[in-house]
Amino acid sequence: MEREGSVRVWRADAGLCMSGTTTSYAVDPVSEHVVGVVVAGAMQVRRGHERFVFEPGDVCAWDPSAAHRGAPYGCDRWQARLLILESAPDLRLASPLVRDPRLARRFVELHRALETPSPALERETRLTEWLLDLAGGPDGLADSRRAARRDPALRRACELLHDELAGNVTLDELATAAGVSRHRLARLFRSAYGLPPHRFQLARRIQAARRLLERGVDIAEVAQATGFFDQSHLHRHFRRTLGMTPARYAQLTAQTYKTSAAG
Repeated sequence: MEREGSVRVWRADAGLCMSGTTTSYAVDPVSEHVVGVVVAGAMQVRRGHERFVFEPGDVCAWDPSAAHRGAPYGCDRWQARLLILESAPDLRLASPLVRDPRLARRFVELHRALETPSPALERETRLTEWLLDLAGGPDGLADSRRAARRDPALRRACELLHDELAGNVTLDELATAAGVSRHRLARLFRSAYGLPPHRFQLARRIQAARRLLERGVDIAEVAQATGFFDQSHLHRHFRRTLGMTPARYAQLTAQTYKTSAAG
Protein backbone atom coordinates (compact mmCIF):
# COMPACT_ATOMS: atom_id res chain seq x y z
CA MET A 1 0.00 0.00 0.00
CA GLU A 2 3.00 2.25 0.49
CA ARG A 3 4.28 4.53 -2.28
CA GLU A 4 7.06 7.05 -1.50
CA GLY A 5 5.84 7.56 2.03
CA SER A 6 6.44 6.49 5.58
CA VAL A 7 4.24 3.59 6.70
CA ARG A 8 4.27 1.42 9.82
CA VAL A 9 2.88 -2.10 9.74
CA TRP A 10 2.10 -4.33 12.72
CA ARG A 11 -0.11 -7.30 13.50
CA ALA A 12 -3.24 -7.13 15.64
CA ASP A 13 -5.75 -9.82 16.61
CA ALA A 14 -8.06 -9.21 13.66
CA GLY A 15 -5.42 -8.62 11.02
CA LEU A 16 -2.87 -6.02 9.94
CA CYS A 17 -2.60 -2.45 11.12
CA MET A 18 -1.05 0.29 9.00
CA SER A 19 -0.35 3.89 9.87
CA GLY A 20 1.52 6.63 8.05
CA THR A 21 1.71 8.85 4.99
CA THR A 22 1.74 7.90 1.34
CA THR A 23 1.46 9.38 -2.16
CA SER A 24 -0.45 6.50 -3.79
CA TYR A 25 -1.62 2.95 -3.32
CA ALA A 26 -3.11 0.09 -5.31
CA VAL A 27 -4.55 -3.05 -3.72
CA ASP A 28 -6.68 -6.05 -4.60
CA PRO A 29 -8.03 -7.05 -1.16
CA VAL A 30 -8.68 -10.74 -1.80
CA SER A 31 -11.31 -11.84 0.76
CA GLU A 32 -10.31 -9.06 3.16
CA HIS A 33 -12.11 -5.90 4.25
CA VAL A 34 -10.03 -2.73 4.61
CA VAL A 35 -11.28 -0.10 7.06
CA GLY A 36 -9.66 3.08 8.25
CA VAL A 37 -9.68 6.84 8.66
CA VAL A 38 -7.95 9.62 6.74
CA VAL A 39 -6.07 11.63 9.37
CA ALA A 40 -4.61 14.44 7.23
CA GLY A 41 -4.56 15.45 3.58
CA ALA A 42 -7.05 13.98 1.14
CA MET A 43 -7.17 11.15 -1.38
CA GLN A 44 -9.15 10.28 -4.49
CA VAL A 45 -9.85 6.57 -4.92
CA ARG A 46 -10.91 4.70 -8.03
CA ARG A 47 -12.70 1.37 -7.93
CA GLY A 48 -13.82 0.32 -11.36
CA HIS A 49 -15.98 3.17 -12.68
CA GLU A 50 -16.53 4.63 -9.20
CA ARG A 51 -14.69 7.66 -7.82
CA PHE A 52 -14.52 8.71 -4.15
CA VAL A 53 -12.79 11.66 -2.46
CA PHE A 54 -11.82 11.11 1.18
CA GLU A 55 -11.04 14.12 3.37
CA PRO A 56 -9.66 14.33 6.94
CA GLY A 57 -11.99 12.54 9.35
CA ASP A 58 -13.61 10.40 6.66
CA VAL A 59 -13.97 6.68 7.28
CA CYS A 60 -13.07 4.30 4.46
CA ALA A 61 -14.73 0.90 4.43
CA TRP A 62 -13.73 -1.30 1.50
CA ASP A 63 -15.23 -4.71 0.94
CA PRO A 64 -13.25 -7.29 -1.10
CA SER A 65 -15.46 -7.03 -4.19
CA ALA A 66 -12.93 -5.24 -6.39
CA ALA A 67 -9.44 -3.78 -6.55
CA HIS A 68 -9.01 -0.06 -5.88
CA ARG A 69 -6.27 2.55 -6.11
CA GLY A 70 -5.77 5.98 -4.60
CA ALA A 71 -3.87 9.21 -5.25
CA PRO A 72 -3.56 12.56 -3.43
CA TYR A 73 -6.42 15.02 -3.88
CA GLY A 74 -5.44 18.67 -3.68
CA CYS A 75 -2.23 17.84 -1.81
CA ASP A 76 1.07 15.98 -2.20
CA ARG A 77 0.27 13.08 0.14
CA TRP A 78 -2.15 11.98 2.80
CA GLN A 79 -1.99 10.35 6.22
CA ALA A 80 -4.23 7.49 7.30
CA ARG A 81 -4.74 4.67 9.77
CA LEU A 82 -5.92 1.34 8.36
CA LEU A 83 -6.92 -2.11 9.52
CA ILE A 84 -6.95 -5.04 7.10
CA LEU A 85 -9.42 -7.56 8.51
CA GLU A 86 -8.12 -11.07 7.85
CA SER A 87 -11.05 -12.73 9.59
CA ALA A 88 -13.42 -11.85 6.69
CA PRO A 89 -16.28 -10.41 8.80
CA ASP A 90 -19.91 -10.70 7.70
CA LEU A 91 -20.22 -7.05 6.78
CA ARG A 92 -22.68 -5.54 4.33
CA LEU A 93 -21.37 -2.06 3.54
CA ALA A 94 -23.51 0.50 1.75
CA SER A 95 -20.61 2.71 0.64
CA PRO A 96 -16.81 2.83 0.97
CA LEU A 97 -17.07 6.47 2.09
CA VAL A 98 -18.60 7.16 5.52
CA ARG A 99 -18.74 10.68 7.00
CA ASP A 100 -19.36 10.16 10.69
CA PRO A 101 -17.01 12.10 13.05
CA ARG A 102 -17.91 9.93 16.05
CA LEU A 103 -17.24 6.71 14.16
CA ALA A 104 -13.93 8.11 12.90
CA ARG A 105 -12.85 9.21 16.37
CA ARG A 106 -13.66 5.79 17.83
CA PHE A 107 -11.65 4.07 15.10
CA VAL A 108 -8.58 6.22 15.74
CA GLU A 109 -8.84 5.46 19.46
CA LEU A 110 -9.21 1.76 18.72
CA HIS A 111 -6.30 1.80 16.27
CA ARG A 112 -4.03 3.53 18.77
CA ALA A 113 -5.00 0.94 21.39
CA LEU A 114 -3.86 -1.80 19.02
CA GLU A 115 -0.34 -0.34 19.13
CA THR A 116 0.11 -1.22 22.80
CA PRO A 117 -0.64 -4.29 24.95
CA SER A 118 -4.20 -4.43 26.25
CA PRO A 119 -6.66 -7.14 27.31
CA ALA A 120 -7.75 -9.27 24.37
CA LEU A 121 -11.41 -9.14 25.37
CA GLU A 122 -11.34 -5.35 25.41
CA ARG A 123 -9.72 -5.13 21.96
CA GLU A 124 -12.07 -7.67 20.40
CA THR A 125 -15.18 -6.13 21.94
CA ARG A 126 -14.30 -2.60 20.86
CA LEU A 127 -13.60 -3.75 17.31
CA THR A 128 -16.79 -5.81 17.12
CA GLU A 129 -18.90 -2.92 18.37
CA TRP A 130 -17.26 -0.52 15.93
CA LEU A 131 -17.86 -2.87 12.99
CA LEU A 132 -21.50 -3.29 14.03
CA ASP A 133 -21.98 0.48 14.05
CA LEU A 134 -20.17 0.78 10.71
CA ALA A 135 -22.54 -1.76 9.18
CA GLY A 136 -25.57 -0.04 10.68
CA GLY A 137 -26.24 -2.47 13.55
CA PRO A 138 -27.05 -6.19 13.57
CA ASP A 139 -29.17 -5.82 10.42
CA GLY A 140 -25.98 -4.85 8.58
CA LEU A 141 -24.66 -8.37 8.94
CA ALA A 142 -25.43 -10.71 6.07
CA ASP A 143 -27.51 -13.63 7.36
CA SER A 144 -27.14 -15.60 4.14
CA ARG A 145 -23.37 -15.30 4.29
CA ARG A 146 -23.27 -16.48 7.89
CA ALA A 147 -25.52 -19.42 7.04
CA ALA A 148 -23.22 -20.45 4.19
CA ARG A 149 -20.19 -20.34 6.46
CA ARG A 150 -21.89 -22.71 8.88
CA ASP A 151 -22.44 -25.31 6.15
CA PRO A 152 -20.50 -28.53 7.01
CA ALA A 153 -19.54 -29.05 3.36
CA LEU A 154 -17.86 -25.64 3.21
CA ARG A 155 -16.11 -26.30 6.50
CA ARG A 156 -14.69 -29.59 5.19
CA ALA A 157 -13.46 -27.87 2.02
CA CYS A 158 -11.79 -25.09 3.98
CA GLU A 159 -10.11 -27.63 6.26
CA LEU A 160 -8.61 -29.38 3.23
CA LEU A 161 -7.29 -26.11 1.83
CA HIS A 162 -5.79 -25.33 5.22
CA ASP A 163 -4.18 -28.74 5.58
CA GLU A 164 -2.90 -28.71 1.98
CA LEU A 165 -1.90 -25.05 1.83
CA ALA A 166 1.07 -25.72 -0.46
CA GLY A 167 -0.60 -28.55 -2.37
CA ASN A 168 -2.06 -28.46 -5.87
CA VAL A 169 -5.63 -29.26 -4.82
CA THR A 170 -8.12 -29.70 -7.67
CA LEU A 171 -11.77 -28.69 -7.61
CA ASP A 172 -12.78 -32.36 -7.88
CA GLU A 173 -10.66 -33.22 -4.83
CA LEU A 174 -12.14 -30.29 -2.94
CA ALA A 175 -15.71 -31.30 -3.84
CA THR A 176 -15.03 -34.92 -2.87
CA ALA A 177 -13.71 -33.84 0.53
CA ALA A 178 -16.74 -31.59 1.00
CA GLY A 179 -19.19 -34.27 -0.09
CA VAL A 180 -21.03 -32.06 -2.59
CA SER A 181 -20.91 -31.36 -6.31
CA ARG A 182 -18.43 -28.94 -7.82
CA HIS A 183 -21.21 -26.48 -8.66
CA ARG A 184 -22.69 -26.64 -5.17
CA LEU A 185 -19.24 -26.06 -3.66
CA ALA A 186 -18.57 -23.08 -5.91
CA ARG A 187 -21.92 -21.56 -4.88
CA LEU A 188 -21.08 -22.08 -1.21
CA PHE A 189 -17.77 -20.24 -1.56
CA ARG A 190 -19.47 -17.41 -3.43
CA SER A 191 -22.22 -17.12 -0.80
CA ALA A 192 -19.86 -17.32 2.17
CA TYR A 193 -16.88 -15.31 0.99
CA GLY A 194 -17.84 -13.68 -2.30
CA LEU A 195 -14.99 -15.59 -3.95
CA PRO A 196 -14.49 -18.73 -6.01
CA PRO A 197 -12.45 -21.50 -4.31
CA HIS A 198 -9.18 -20.63 -6.04
CA ARG A 199 -9.35 -16.99 -4.92
CA PHE A 200 -10.12 -18.13 -1.37
CA GLN A 201 -7.05 -20.39 -1.56
CA LEU A 202 -4.91 -17.47 -2.78
CA ALA A 203 -6.13 -15.30 0.10
CA ARG A 204 -5.14 -17.92 2.66
CA ARG A 205 -1.74 -18.37 1.02
CA ILE A 206 -1.07 -14.63 1.10
CA GLN A 207 -2.07 -14.49 4.78
CA ALA A 208 0.23 -17.40 5.61
CA ALA A 209 3.04 -15.78 3.64
CA ARG A 210 2.65 -12.56 5.63
CA ARG A 211 2.99 -14.41 8.92
CA LEU A 212 6.12 -16.23 7.76
CA LEU A 213 7.69 -12.99 6.52
CA GLU A 214 6.96 -11.39 9.88
CA ARG A 215 8.98 -14.19 11.50
CA GLY A 216 11.95 -13.46 9.23
CA VAL A 217 11.65 -16.54 7.01
CA ASP A 218 13.51 -16.24 3.69
CA ILE A 219 11.27 -15.19 0.80
CA ALA A 220 12.13 -18.22 -1.34
CA GLU A 221 11.24 -20.52 1.56
CA VAL A 222 8.00 -18.61 2.11
CA ALA A 223 7.03 -19.09 -1.53
CA GLN A 224 7.63 -22.83 -1.33
CA ALA A 225 5.85 -23.25 2.01
CA THR A 226 2.72 -21.41 0.87
CA GLY A 227 2.18 -23.05 -2.52
CA PHE A 228 3.55 -20.45 -4.93
CA PHE A 229 5.49 -21.73 -7.93
CA ASP A 230 8.53 -19.62 -7.12
CA GLN A 231 9.63 -16.33 -5.57
CA SER A 232 8.48 -14.24 -8.55
CA HIS A 233 5.02 -15.85 -8.39
CA LEU A 234 4.72 -14.85 -4.73
CA HIS A 235 6.07 -11.38 -5.52
CA ARG A 236 3.44 -10.77 -8.21
CA HIS A 237 0.45 -11.82 -6.12
CA PHE A 238 1.73 -10.23 -2.89
CA ARG A 239 2.28 -6.86 -4.54
CA ARG A 240 -1.09 -6.97 -6.27
CA THR A 241 -2.86 -7.82 -3.01
CA LEU A 242 -1.11 -5.54 -0.53
CA GLY A 243 0.54 -2.92 -2.73
CA MET A 244 4.09 -3.73 -1.64
CA THR A 245 6.64 -6.42 -2.30
CA PRO A 246 7.34 -9.29 0.12
CA ALA A 247 10.80 -7.85 0.77
CA ARG A 248 9.38 -4.44 1.67
CA TYR A 249 6.73 -6.01 3.89
CA ALA A 250 9.39 -8.03 5.70
CA GLN A 251 11.45 -4.88 6.18
CA LEU A 252 8.54 -2.85 7.55
CA THR A 253 7.37 -5.51 9.99
CA ALA A 254 10.93 -6.16 11.15
CA GLN A 255 11.37 -2.44 11.89
CA THR A 256 8.08 -2.34 13.80
CA TYR A 257 8.85 -5.36 15.96
CA LYS A 258 12.40 -4.15 16.58
CA THR A 259 11.04 -0.79 17.76
CA SER A 260 8.48 -2.52 19.98
CA ALA A 261 11.14 -4.73 21.55
CA ALA A 262 13.39 -1.76 22.19
CA GLY A 263 10.52 0.09 23.86
